[in-house]
Amino acid sequence: MPKYLVNLDLNQNQLIKPRIENLASAPASPVTGQMYYNTSNNTLNFYNGTSWINLAEGDIESVTAGTGLSGGGVQGDVTINIADTSVTANAYGSATAIPTFTVDAQGRLTAAADVNIAIPNSQITDFQEAVEDVAGALISGTANEVSVTYTDGSGTLVVGLPDDVTIGQHLTVTGNLTVNGTTTEVNSTTLTVDDKNIELGSTASPSNTTADGGGITLKGTSDKTILWTDASDSWDFNQHVNVASGYDFKINGASVLSNSTLGSGVVNSSLQQLGTISSGVWQGTDVGVAHGGTGASLPADARANLGIVEKVTATIGDGSATSFAITHNRSTTDVTVEVYDASSNDTVFANVNRNSTSQVTVSFASAPATNAYKVVVIG
Repeated sequence: MPKYLVNLDLNQNQLIKPRIENLASAPASPVTGQMYYNTSNNTLNFYNGTSWINLAEGDIESVTAGTGLSGGGVQGDVTINIADTSVTANAYGSATAIPTFTVDAQGRLTAAADVNIAIPNSQITDFQEAVEDVAGALISGTANEVSVTYTDGSGTLVVGLPDDVTIGQHLTVTGNLTVNGTTTEVNSTTLTVDDKNIELGSTASPSNTTADGGGITLKGTSDKTILWTDASDSWDFNQHVNVASGYDFKINGASVLSNSTLGSGVVNSSLQQLGTISSGVWQGTDVGVAHGGTGASLPADARANLGIVEKVTATIGDGSATSFAITHNRSTTDVTVEVYDASSNDTVFANVNRNSTSQVTVSFASAPATNAYKVVVIG
């Protein structure tokens, strides 16, 4: 390889596509200004007459943290941090305190604290009096709502309620409301109560005596009342009670009366007069004749009690039978039986047997012709 033993002067011309010497490590016996490319760490280096300098890092051999700093290093990226002090990160100072700080020579805060503002009122002329007067002047009462009394001599301010309180707008009570008095007036068009149970007469020791006469009074031309009467153990209404259609009165859950029907459980009554009964089944005690009844449960007894005589007729004869059973259902054997000729209407005599309380048998010596006779049973 040819070697230049003299300097090469390009006379300010360009050196096109040059390549620096590639070595895995620094060459031996370098001279000042000599350069090579280190293929091990891919860096361009030059010799400054004392040591090889990495051009990517410059000629700074190390970074040392000074006072108030931390970090540093001898190669690569180096970070310098401001060293922490004993000051706690916080917001200092308030409406009642001022902040105090200590600063070192490097401009760092090495101490921070709050100091309360405390000025004795003895250091301010008439301070307490002035404050009391200002407070007393700032607070004033409102008519029938809040009373305020300021006493200058003692410096006292009393806030309270007048004997008669008026609240001009809404009042919301989040706790319990206790009213002690003899009369509570509510002047409103609608009273709404969330509670589903309203207690009346809730005295310290409630009894039937204290409840007597209690209830609800609706004012009108005359009072409309629902009142409890102790003597009768009853709620007394002084007006009509009108139940809407489709509803009825109930006792212990059982219907006793609707607008047209007595409840099925109503089995006893002291009624003295009834209107017209159009249908139904009588299952009670026999109604006497004097009261419009029959005085009997059986038809025969009813007819006997009423003195009613009824008859049953039958046409007999078929040309073959000599005995004929006639059913009369008179419920008695005390009946009169007559047989007569159906053509001539003359009475004839046949054998009559009252064989039961509902039937008689008429018999002949020979079979009568078809429909020859009529039988009349009276009883």
